[in-house]
Formats: sequence, structure tokens, C-alpha cells
Amino acid sequence: MPGLTLAEADYSGLAMDLAVRDVPRAAEILTAQLGRIENPDRKARFAFIMPALSGDAAVRERWFLSLADVDNRQREAWVLDGLEYLHHPLRASQSEKYLRPSLDLLWEIQKTGDIFFPKGWMDATLDGHTSGEAADVVRRFLATLPPDYPARLRNIILASADELFRAAGQ
Repeated sequence: MPGLTLAEADYSGLAMDLAVRDVPRAAEILTAQLGRIENPDRKARFAFIMPALSGDAAVRERWFLSLADVDNRQREAWVLDGLEYLHHPLRASQSEKYLRPSLDLLWEIQKTGDIFFPKGWMDATLDGHTSGEAADVVRRFLATLPPDYPARLRNIILASADELFRAAGQ
């Protein structure tokens, strides 16, 4: 559109949205946008999230598995942004396999992160899912919680899963 000026953040958002939609040459688009970002913090954030956007499922899996290391969760906002793309509704069927490991990590997330990180973690993980299978994963997890599992975390899971349960008709 003539006269429309886009900021660096707009271009980054567009690149990420195109990548999650698996458009042709998505990896090239991401790499080109990474090269255009001048601010070091925004560049580092973009680089951190890029693997979660990859069209290659193995790259996305390595990114997710890296989150088990607390050092890779230091920038919690970046982690949440990456999780939102990993669990994007267009990739929900592919990312369903990360639901149980994400639930398993929640207690550690509480111990090692900010007070609000567990809720963000669960929201970013569950928001893209609507299937009965995804709802079943959450229900099975809740049914097998040990007695000493923190009630606060159980309530966070229930709150974050509410829309999933409704969408799945459960």
C-alpha cells in the first residue's frame, strides 16, 4: 500500500506469521529478517524464536527439548513467544506430542522461574489446541498427580485448559 510505513517489529511479525504458515521459502524469509534487525536484543529474541518457527519438525523438537535446561528459559517472555508459535493452531496436531512434557515441566518451571511464568507457560502451551486428544492428555495428567503436587499449579492447569476443554466438548 503506498505510503504505508512498516517498523522493524512489523516486518519481524510478518516474517514469523509467514513461517508458521509454512509459506514457500519461509526459512529464507526468517533469515533475511534476522539480518535486517539492528537492535541487539530484538535480534537475539528473533534468533531464539526462529527454531520454534521452523518448517522442520526436528528443529522444532530440538528447540522444545532445550527448554528442559533452566538456562534456556532465562528470557521467559521469549520462551512464551516461542511456545505460542510451537503450539500455534496451524501446528497443533504436530505439537500435541509436547503437551505431556510441558505439563511434566510445570513444577520445575514454578521452582526456577518468575511467579507468573507457570501461568504463561500453560497458556502458551494450551491456547493453540482444541482437540479431544489434547484435552485427554491434560485430563490424564491431572488424574495422575501425586498428593504433594502444588494446588496452585493444578489450578493453573485447570484455568489454562478451560478453553481447550470447552472446545473439545469436555
